[in-house]
Amino acid sequence: MHPTLISRTSRTSNSSQTSRTGNSRRHRRATVCAVALLSTLGLAVAGAPTASARPAPVTGDARVDRLLARMTLDEKLSMIEGQAEAASTTQYQAGYLPGVPRLGIPSLRLSDGPPGVITEQDSTGMTATMGVAATFSQNDARLNGEVIGRDARAMGQDVVLEPFVNLDRDTSWSRGFNTFGEDPLLTGQTGAAEITGIQSQGTMAQVKHYIAYDGGNNVSVDQQTLHEIYLQPFTDAVNAGVSSVMCSYNVVNSAQACDSSDTLTTILRNELGFKGFVTSDWGANHGTDYLNAGLDMEMPGGGFGGLLPSYFTSAALKAAIADGSVQESRVDQAVGRILYEYDRFGLLDGASKHTVTAQPTAADEKVVLKTGQDAATLLKNDGSTLPLGGKSLSSLALIGPGAGQTIATDGGGEKSGGLVAEQTGTYQVLQQELGRRGSSGISYSVGDDMTGTAVPASALSHDGQSGLLRAGGGVDATLDFTGSHALPVGQAASWSGTLTIPQAGDYWLNIQALGATAGLTVDGNTLTTVGGSGFSTGPRYGVVHATDGNGPLPTTDGLANGRTLVHLTAGAHTLAVAATPDASGRPVQVRLDWVTPAQQQAAHDAAVNAARHAGTAVVFAWSDGDLSKPLPEGQDQLIADVAAVNPDTVVVLNTSQPVAMPWLGKVKSVLEMWYPGDKGGQATADVLLGRVNPGGRLPFTWPVSLGQEVAHQAAHPERSSAGVGGTGTCAPFGATLLNCPVTSYSEGVDVGYRFYAANGETPLFPFGYGLSYSRFRYADLSARRTGSGLAVSFRVSNTGSATGDAVPQLYLGAPRNPPAGVQFAPTALAGYDRVRLAPGQSRTVTITIPTRQLQYWSTAADGWRTALGARSLTLGTDATSPVLSRTVTIGG
Repeated sequence: MHPTLISRTSRTSNSSQTSRTGNSRRHRRATVCAVALLSTLGLAVAGAPTASARPAPVTGDARVDRLLARMTLDEKLSMIEGQAEAASTTQYQAGYLPGVPRLGIPSLRLSDGPPGVITEQDSTGMTATMGVAATFSQNDARLNGEVIGRDARAMGQDVVLEPFVNLDRDTSWSRGFNTFGEDPLLTGQTGAAEITGIQSQGTMAQVKHYIAYDGGNNVSVDQQTLHEIYLQPFTDAVNAGVSSVMCSYNVVNSAQACDSSDTLTTILRNELGFKGFVTSDWGANHGTDYLNAGLDMEMPGGGFGGLLPSYFTSAALKAAIADGSVQESRVDQAVGRILYEYDRFGLLDGASKHTVTAQPTAADEKVVLKTGQDAATLLKNDGSTLPLGGKSLSSLALIGPGAGQTIATDGGGEKSGGLVAEQTGTYQVLQQELGRRGSSGISYSVGDDMTGTAVPASALSHDGQSGLLRAGGGVDATLDFTGSHALPVGQAASWSGTLTIPQAGDYWLNIQALGATAGLTVDGNTLTTVGGSGFSTGPRYGVVHATDGNGPLPTTDGLANGRTLVHLTAGAHTLAVAATPDASGRPVQVRLDWVTPAQQQAAHDAAVNAARHAGTAVVFAWSDGDLSKPLPEGQDQLIADVAAVNPDTVVVLNTSQPVAMPWLGKVKSVLEMWYPGDKGGQATADVLLGRVNPGGRLPFTWPVSLGQEVAHQAAHPERSSAGVGGTGTCAPFGATLLNCPVTSYSEGVDVGYRFYAANGETPLFPFGYGLSYSRFRYADLSARRTGSGLAVSFRVSNTGSATGDAVPQLYLGAPRNPPAGVQFAPTALAGYDRVRLAPGQSRTVTITIPTRQLQYWSTAADGWRTALGARSLTLGTDATSPVLSRTVTIGG
């Protein structure tokens, strides 16, 4: 039985902030007695304090304080610096602590995310974090957390490095896709719900990245904005009882985030009452004295093969203690915070589980399917083209590789790539559905062949002879060792020779592998290394997953797909391929595929021709870019060409940020499916067919152009994520960022849709926007003060013909007479809900606006104050579409 964890809402006694199994106190007494007995028998380490010594109060948890009193200095130091796990047991997780076996303190594994859990094991491919936010559903977020928590337990992990609750301030930032959007309330409540779900399974959550890590390397932000905008999601996380916090790489107000006593101690500990431990982001610690500011644990420490410097080594800390720059009492405090969470999660009572067991796949995928359905966001639907039905289903063309396969996630890295066996393409789902209906009017055209075909023997040679020369002897006519022709487990192999190009042009050269990393070199230039980690020649998580290629899809037969588009002249080019086995114990599969210019054109033309002869065309498009870039691989042109021959064209997007859509005015419908996870093909089919009514809403503002965004204002270069005169990356990974150009958050609290409202800007689609197959009417808006905030009630009715979800959103305006020197946004999300209604059904809904949403941070008073007086309260369907409004007066 895993411990059931409860939220901590204030700095209260241990008993209100700790939950354990029902018998934990009996286990605790037995453990203490056993430890005392071992001590009397002389089995304790020489020099360790005895169990009978009265322990100094460090944590307020008597059990933890007794353990601390028994630990040697070396044992304490081993608890605050990450180490590499032994090769015989490692699951290639992100971080590891060895524990103290003699005292019954187990080792600790920390695994990457979000979303999902990443080790050497394949695991559930979950809906992208932006999709989870788009559900506007705390229930969906909690269920996603439960999947993460139980998968972590199944894979032998203790801590998951998620949720990611920074804000999407700059949609061109490379990590912005991993957020829950631009609003602090939506982000905070989504993150808190996910934490509750994760920790309900006995897995610790580590919320990241603390703080103001939203694109800039060196950030300047005023205290009101820091508290009201960037701190709110972390406040919600602490109130949800999060076990740990990851401090970030960036500099905040002239201090490294992991070396800021202001944010780590004054705010996190003293203001929020956080009792857990703080871990450095991997390589974000730059000094032994960071311990003094409030950092408790360094990661990866001695791990990563020494690629990153370590500062919490035993030698360094002993020297710092000897010279007085670090007090041993601070080491005790850090270890105590870690052991406090050990105790809270039952790890001192036998709840530690490092065996790998089967994941509850059926239960997990049920959540993934529902989340993908709930996240679906309908951006355009002229002429009610969607849902598909009747005539449109009798002659339907599906186009794009995302129709034939599931674009489940946006690749590997710090997220699970998914279970390929669980992924069925929308085309296959619709084929089955239409087959049941007795219809066969559906076709599929890939449009952009991402897998390709094996490079033929006619194009490969060596020293004037046919075939590629394999190192160690032998010649292979083609390079296709897959399936039953795979190389033996553990066999490394390399080939060299000549690639002869029949006609000059742009060629896709694809190196594909499973069971090994594989690199491709042409004319002395390394084009790609599939499965490589970026940190070493081996895969980051021990094995190569099928989704570890550099595109959104594995090959059609489930290999990792490394693709490069390269211009090649006609004639001979030197070629080399090398495959290195991974730790999976699987046969080594490696293949060299290509897509020639002629093949590319033929696939494009076939798709356009299929659209020309269909009643309705649905094009599946994807992008991991932003508004400043076209959709990859000529997709914009494909969509435009399809729309030119078929007036009933629908576009299904798989993205996590706003993208440019130059074809928007030429297509009938646009459906944003985000990256919906393993069950994305089924979820997409359900929405297209109308079995599910899209109820997702945009968690960010979708600008007309990138220049509309706060971080890209020509008149305010100080707001750029790169900083004034910066280029974006001013220092190598793992180095201090103190000398980076400063990014000033001079917009203050006007972030995201607040900025658009404050500056009179009209976006393409506003925050909170999303269409439905049904219609909803609102009435009877009222509000009353309660002890917990402002209770707002209204009536919502489904006046359409389809069951669907209304997503009412409450926005507060600025006080009519604001206090001097305090900034208020023109409008701010104060509450929301998601309500399912059948046609003709009505429901009275009450949303409580928390007291904190009625307050502001007073820099003068150094505390929270209620904004008194009259304010507008608006009920809307998005940030710019009010339906009902009234004035509320907030008293003292």
